[in-house]
Amino acid sequence: MSRMIESARPTVIAANPDQWSEKSKQSVAFGFRREYRDEPYNCWHCKAASLFTAQEQKYTFEVQKASINQSRILCEVCWQESNRIRAALRTCEEAWTLSKVELKTDEAFLGRWLQLLLQLEQYVPCKPDTAKRSMLSKLLAGAKTDGRKRDGGCDKSEK
Repeated sequence: MSRMIESARPTVIAANPDQWSEKSKQSVAFGFRREYRDEPYNCWHCKAASLFTAQEQKYTFEVQKASINQSRILCEVCWQESNRIRAALRTCEEAWTLSKVELKTDEAFLGRWLQLLLQLEQYVPCKPDTAKRSMLSKLLAGAKTDGRKRDGGCDKSEK
C-alpha cells in the first residue's frame, strides 16, 4: 500500500501494458503509458503525505489487474481501516440475509450496522448508500419503540 514520502527523487519503473487488465488495455493510457513513477498524494481521510510507489503501481496494474485509471486516495492505515469496516458491513449484510425477521427489531444490530455505514462514508469520497441508511434509520426507530436490545451481531470484536 501507500507509504509516507521517502525521498525527493521519484523512482521510475518500466510499465508492461500487455500485462494490464483487458479493460485497461482498451484505455487511452495503453497507447502512451510506458513507465510508472512514484506518485505523491495526501490521504483523503487523514491528510497524511503518502506515496503510491512505482513498484506498487506495477504490482497493482500488472499483477492485480486493477484499472489503470485508478489512483490512490487513502494511506495504508486508512485503507486497512476502510477494509475492516467493509468486512464488518459484509458480516452485517450476511446476518441480515439469514435472519431478517429477527434482526429488523434488534436495536443493537441495526445501530451497529448504521454506525458502520456512517464510518465508511468518512473513508470514501463517493455517494453514500442513502437507501440503506434510510432503511436502517426507520427500522432502528421502530426497534427503539419496541425496546428490544440484543448483542449487535456485527463485528463483535469491535471497540
